[in-house]
Amino acid sequence: MTQSKRSGQSPFAFAHAKALDTLPAAARPYEANLHGGFAVDSRTGFGQIYYGMPGCGILRVDADLQRQEMIKLPDSLKPLNFHSTKIGQFDGKWRLFLPANNDEMVVVLSVEGEVDFIVPRPVFDEYQAQDVPYLPTDTVLVGDQLFIADGYGANYITSLDVSTRQWSGIFGGKSVDPTENGRFATAHGIHFNPVHHHLDIADRPHSRIQSHGTDGHFIASHKLPSGAYLCGIHYIEYQGRWYGVIGCLRDVEEGRPAPIYIIDAESYDLISTIRPKEELGIDLAQHLHNVVFHVHNGQLFLVCQAWNPGHYFVLQQA
Repeated sequence: MTQSKRSGQSPFAFAHAKALDTLPAAARPYEANLHGGFAVDSRTGFGQIYYGMPGCGILRVDADLQRQEMIKLPDSLKPLNFHSTKIGQFDGKWRLFLPANNDEMVVVLSVEGEVDFIVPRPVFDEYQAQDVPYLPTDTVLVGDQLFIADGYGANYITSLDVSTRQWSGIFGGKSVDPTENGRFATAHGIHFNPVHHHLDIADRPHSRIQSHGTDGHFIASHKLPSGAYLCGIHYIEYQGRWYGVIGCLRDVEEGRPAPIYIIDAESYDLISTIRPKEELGIDLAQHLHNVVFHVHNGQLFLVCQAWNPGHYFVLQQA
């Protein structure tokens, strides 16, 4: 890589891969509305990346990051904001899971954009009162259980059996107390930790990752620098060890452009801090909303999405 600007601590230092800014021309007018996240198809021989863009539907990025195509959705879904995108398999088929944070639903699609089914508002007692908000922000599929984080709503984590389409569990809830475990100020992102085999939930304003068993029991709380708003987490195995990447909405220092954190997936230790705006000159990267790892031909990338305004960009390991 020839770029002189680098950010982060070795071996996780990155440079801006400007040549991989491959957003289709037809999607450019909608880029400022980006407010979602990426799903990486990590199967051998695949490697495509999927994400939603309000007004465009779904975009699919080729494994080499050189080209993107727009996947058409039904007209009723095209305007929706899909706050995250996840990918998983059940009943022998691969699907995309897309929580529509403004529309009280999670849309389950084929990878070609065909609607499989729509998950509605949960039926649990905690959601019976109509004034209880349900604004889902993220999902993760573990076996046949789809876990849904209601990060902009009542902050419960619910689970649905995707084979039977029956609700199966609920835990969490809202708390503004940063010392209270098992509840969330904003359960913004959720992922499955591949080392510890439990759920990791990004409790954004509390600057922590809360770990829970798939049965909902609280395990541990892992603090990162106070004041950094953790939007979500994505894991990858790289050179024999697992790591997590976290895009932050805010920095510890008020007003400073937000960083990307890389942590050890086993210990949760912070091992690299990447600053796309300050150190790489990406002007629109004031706030990060989602970052994922991606490997192609042995090269490590970070695929990134800034927010307000939305902006797609890619970093390459330096």
